[in-house]
Amino acid sequence: MQYVELEVVRYAAGMLAAAEEAGHTLVCKSQPCERPIAYLVPDATPPGGDGQDVEQRPAIVCREHLEEMLGHAPEEQPL
Repeated sequence: MQYVELEVVRYAAGMLAAAEEAGHTLVCKSQPCERPIAYLVPDATPPGGDGQDVEQRPAIVCREHLEEMLGHAPEEQPL
C-alpha cells in the first residue's frame, strides 16, 4: 500500500502553481540535474547505513532520476 499525506500534495501543487504563474520551470532536485520535474516521490528517503535513522522526505524529480531510483522505468499511472 502506498499513501501520501494531503499536506504534501497541497505543498507540491502550490509550488507548481506559483512557478507556472511566474513563468518558471521547476527542475529536478537530484544533483546535478536541470531537467524539468515529472514526478513527486512521497518518500525519497535514501537507505540509511549503520542503523542510522534517516529523515523521511518527499522529492520532486525528473523521469530519468526516478528510473534510477526505481531500477526500472516508472509505470503508467491512471487518474
